[in-house]
Amino acid sequence: MTISTVTSEYASAAYPEGDDITNNVWIRAYKEKFNIEVVTDWVSDEYDTKINLSIAEGDLPDVFHVNSAQLQQLIDADLILDLTDVFDTYASERVKGYMEADADSFESGKRDGRLYGLAQMHWGIIDQPDYIWIRKDWKEELNLPDPETMDDLVVIAKTFMEKYGGYGIAAEQTLDHLNLLAVAWGAHPDLWIKDDSGKIVYGSVQPEMKDAIAAWAQWYQEGILSPDFVTMDFAKMNEAVVSGNVGIQPFYQWWGYNPGVDTVSNLGKEALFEPYMIPSATGEKVEQSIFFANNSYTVVSKKCKNPEAAVKLINFYGYMVDDAMGEVDDETMSGFMDNDICHVVGAFRVLNPNSDYEQYEQVSRALETGDTGNLTTSGMWQKYRNSVDFIENGTPGATGDYMQQGHEKCAYGLAKKILDDEDYIKSALWGATPETLLNMGSTLDDILTEGFTKIIMGEETVDYFDTIVQNWMAAGGEAATNEMNEMYGG
Repeated sequence: MTISTVTSEYASAAYPEGDDITNNVWIRAYKEKFNIEVVTDWVSDEYDTKINLSIAEGDLPDVFHVNSAQLQQLIDADLILDLTDVFDTYASERVKGYMEADADSFESGKRDGRLYGLAQMHWGIIDQPDYIWIRKDWKEELNLPDPETMDDLVVIAKTFMEKYGGYGIAAEQTLDHLNLLAVAWGAHPDLWIKDDSGKIVYGSVQPEMKDAIAAWAQWYQEGILSPDFVTMDFAKMNEAVVSGNVGIQPFYQWWGYNPGVDTVSNLGKEALFEPYMIPSATGEKVEQSIFFANNSYTVVSKKCKNPEAAVKLINFYGYMVDDAMGEVDDETMSGFMDNDICHVVGAFRVLNPNSDYEQYEQVSRALETGDTGNLTTSGMWQKYRNSVDFIENGTPGATGDYMQQGHEKCAYGLAKKILDDEDYIKSALWGATPETLLNMGSTLDDILTEGFTKIIMGEETVDYFDTIVQNWMAAGGEAATNEMNEMYGG
């Protein structure tokens, strides 16, 4: 049988000669093992834009992946199949187990109790806590203590500036990375949270956010933030890190992959940035923000004659990632998993939402004891081998896995403590997104970003925050808040 799909390129995948995203080890295995020929109609770096056009025109492939808004559009337009019976009949126990592990994500693909979008899941909420990353060799050379408060972090930033030049803390024009630090003031930007009265409110417009922005405005005035941050995109911000122009960066758990690889390549192994817990600015305990983690769904067009084919291929992905180790020879496994080839399967995958937590526990134990007997998946072996490679050889390409899971102060080690101690607040939006938010696109967040930037740069006083909130409410924020409370309140 033949089924059609569409996909986006996966930039970090390194294919063997002659292969690409439309012709690779996965595509060949689908044909050899299941007699399913997967034909890719198009590949685009503008996937969302192109799939939106396809939805508008009703010109859809058999199987593809969509976001939450697109899923609702497709259900409304009656363009996709009800997968309830197909999933119940054909899904493997492994894949059904993923859905049980995060039932809320699974349920978010349903309407009126029927399954239309199969949640592609996520690697686990251990991915979500954020950190302040500090350049190791500078900190050690100056014999600076670990930051216990936000004031300590400012001291480190100023000391780095005095000694090494440049500026103190990396930021960029979207404010996404500065926003990671907002939890230090008890603020939770972009997160829907419950206030003291039990009402669901948007974290970006709460009074604690005003305190955080006031501090960042002071940092800008003192040169701790680059005077050019407002024109810096993500790549430009990372260039400053890689070139040695800044030694502190608020970032996610995957710093070691980007900009970590280039930083080590350019500045050497000792120029690693190490992660630290975001310190408090108020003396209160810092609680991290945990968002609804599923962001895509596999759907099947109504024109598809063999919807069970999609489920069979998703089963195969789960088998290869979580069960094939020991049953499939190492060379074959390497072909499916190494060089990010495991990420080029597009719509034909569901992830294990417990994967990274379990992986970290086993990898860290193996590195500590030397006993690799509990490394039971290809992912565990990859993280372990790359961590050893970095320790022994300082290989730049191994930086990501090492700083995520192998280093004595790795990101997942900090995240595990946050999760185990429950030092976090989960989003009240844990499933389908309200219609108002879907329709508004980025409009509401653009109002906040533009207004907050004016305060940080000194174009407006911090009291302008109240005007920004009023503008946000009038532009649809109030309606979105009401709808959130209707859907998730109580």
